[in-house]
Amino acid sequence: MKTPLSAASLIAALIATPVPVVVAQEVSSIPAIEAARKVNVSGRQRMLSQRMAKAACLMARDISFASNYDQLTQAYTLFTRSDVALRAGDEQMGLSEEGLPDVLEALAAIDQPWSAYSSILENAVQSGSVESADLQTLDGDSRDVLKYMNIAVFKIARAYANVSAEVPLGLTITIDVAGRQRMLTQKAVKEACLMATAEDPLVYADRLGETIELFDLSLKALRDGYEDVGVIAAPTREIDRKLLEVAGLWQPVKSILDRAAEGQVLSDRDLSKVARMSEPLLQTMNEAVGLYEGAERFL
Repeated sequence: MKTPLSAASLIAALIATPVPVVVAQEVSSIPAIEAARKVNVSGRQRMLSQRMAKAACLMARDISFASNYDQLTQAYTLFTRSDVALRAGDEQMGLSEEGLPDVLEALAAIDQPWSAYSSILENAVQSGSVESADLQTLDGDSRDVLKYMNIAVFKIARAYANVSAEVPLGLTITIDVAGRQRMLTQKAVKEACLMATAEDPLVYADRLGETIELFDLSLKALRDGYEDVGVIAAPTREIDRKLLEVAGLWQPVKSILDRAAEGQVLSDRDLSKVARMSEPLLQTMNEAVGLYEGAERFL
């Protein structure tokens, strides 16, 4: 039986990544809303990294194959475009060209793990199939991309904090944590799916248990604040209402995932159901993250 992790260590798990402190430079001309946007888009890359692996796993199990193939191709296209946009800029995404060397270095560190991951994904997109034998490799590659994307988000969130009085560090950290929730919805379903093909399903059950707990604790922190790690309480009533909506959508998803976290390999029917239910959860959490982009005027 795994030892429960403390709330502080769980919430700090990704925002306290041990990387050098970034000193913001030449960012005073960046509008507050774009600073928040940079954190949002980079955070969305984490979600996409897990969404692709989740969709591939469901395809391999022939669960809602057509819709999951569409998810995979759309996520792949958006990840690739966003990767370029975060560096070179993209007017439609509301991003200007990145000028901070430390941020560019962090984004470049993703290239090697992404190359390995994307080679499997490209084959899945082109062939329209995923082999069960490739899932463990694909999952490992997705976790490598997530690891380096976490570091990049950490650096971006702190590099663009305090660029003006309107963008305090607490806001960029909070957008980081809120954006991470999107990723956790996809990672949880992925882990439940992989239990059926893993040599030891309990490995994924343990990971899933930690993912569920991190989502729960982070959601509470986003609503109530968590000063120890810099998370601010919901700054507007609109954001608080949206987070309450997320909580309502999360509970039925969690009730199924909890069974998997206890070691039960979910049936195809249950897995299809939880994957379907996670979509409005992801959409609503994404809407909540978007609301934070304009929240600086309320702080």
